[in-house]
Amino acid sequence: MAFDESSWLRLEPASGETLRAALARTLREAITSGALRPGSRLPSSRALATQLGVSRGVATDAIAQLAAQGFLEIDARRAPVVAVTAVSHPSPAARAPARPTPRYDLSPATPDVTLFPARAWGAAMRHALRTASVRALDYGDPRGEPGLRELLAEQLGRTRGVVTEPDRIIVVQGTAQGLDLVLRVLRERGARRIAVEDPSLAALHRRIEANLLQPLPKPVDARGIVVDDSMGDAVLVTPAHQFPTGAVMSGERRRELIASGALVLEDDYDGEFRYDREPVRALQGLAPHQVVYFGTVSKTLAPSLRLGWVAAPPDLADELAHAKLLADFGSPILDQLALRRLLETGEYDRHVRRARAVYRRRRDALAIALARHLPDMEPRGISAGLHVLLPLQPGSDDVAAAEAAERTGVCVDAVSRYAFTRGEPGFVVGYGRAHEDAIEPAISLLAEERARAGGLHGT
Repeated sequence: MAFDESSWLRLEPASGETLRAALARTLREAITSGALRPGSRLPSSRALATQLGVSRGVATDAIAQLAAQGFLEIDARRAPVVAVTAVSHPSPAARAPARPTPRYDLSPATPDVTLFPARAWGAAMRHALRTASVRALDYGDPRGEPGLRELLAEQLGRTRGVVTEPDRIIVVQGTAQGLDLVLRVLRERGARRIAVEDPSLAALHRRIEANLLQPLPKPVDARGIVVDDSMGDAVLVTPAHQFPTGAVMSGERRRELIASGALVLEDDYDGEFRYDREPVRALQGLAPHQVVYFGTVSKTLAPSLRLGWVAAPPDLADELAHAKLLADFGSPILDQLALRRLLETGEYDRHVRRARAVYRRRRDALAIALARHLPDMEPRGISAGLHVLLPLQPGSDDVAAAEAAERTGVCVDAVSRYAFTRGEPGFVVGYGRAHEDAIEPAISLLAEERARAGGLHGT
């Protein structure tokens, strides 16, 4: 990148310093500080002299001096370029050794972004650009594009049993932002404690704390979160497919949770992916006035799209819309219009069906590989989502075992990394990014590590 007339570079000679020395020092300091990065293109000596108000000879001499010192690369056919080797003090990130990429990625809750329907999304974006009105490109409703919210209300009711209206839906930049907005509103209302599943996603705990609220851990069993008399000011749950245990909240436990009177925050992060039967209905459908529902395209399309939605109870919707307005005035409109197009044409549903078939094959391959190589380590969790829970022997150090597995080339995660209190150890094994042909050799490597180190034992 070259400088222009508005460049910040200024020549300020020190007392007794010549213009040549001052210019060389100024450029050198800009390079060593990182302001001029390796590969940056400087103006020509003529342009630099004009910009700084010095003679061309001064600029030429300073550039030649820096080139001789290794700070610049000069060529008669082009402007000077900052040398790649010019910076003697790399940033800490540059000095840190790169973490090797495991041969087999079985990390949990990670979708396969190579499945992203790029052609359909590109067509939808082109359609959005062709048809978007001038008004649509202006500041709009912070809730989101009206047509998209209409379609989301229909889609969520049809596929997840959500009962909502378009004016109660807020389009957000992923579940992370949606939860942040809800927590902000609850804090302003006087909330102090948010009950969370134990174990659950650590990023959720940190987000609660970042909003000056206290996570209140509640144990999870095979029927979901254990409900008691103290559920905090709100309770955050993943009832359709608990992360990381894979349990489904039972009907009895759902009724208990609703009867507790707590505001429920329902994270439906992978509800579209159920392989052995139809997905269980969203909890929100049982109590629309008590449940805040979060959804996202991060698992179905791609995390980087940063598109999600919140279906709020009537008494929260306006406050959430105001919080969204304060946060960013609204999510990117062209992306919303593209998603609307995918929903209108049915391409979104078709893509979800294709992705569901791919993930089901991978889960089946994982079950077969585990039965073959680790038959006494029966996976837990329903046939859904992108991960299973693989229990280890009580007392095992699952963090050390996961690190040992990674050194062999297999990336899995330890259950204890998601827990407030130390519970049953285990691996959270994902299959979202592992091709069917890679799953069997990955599990074989895990079995070899078990035999070698004795650190992996079934229950």
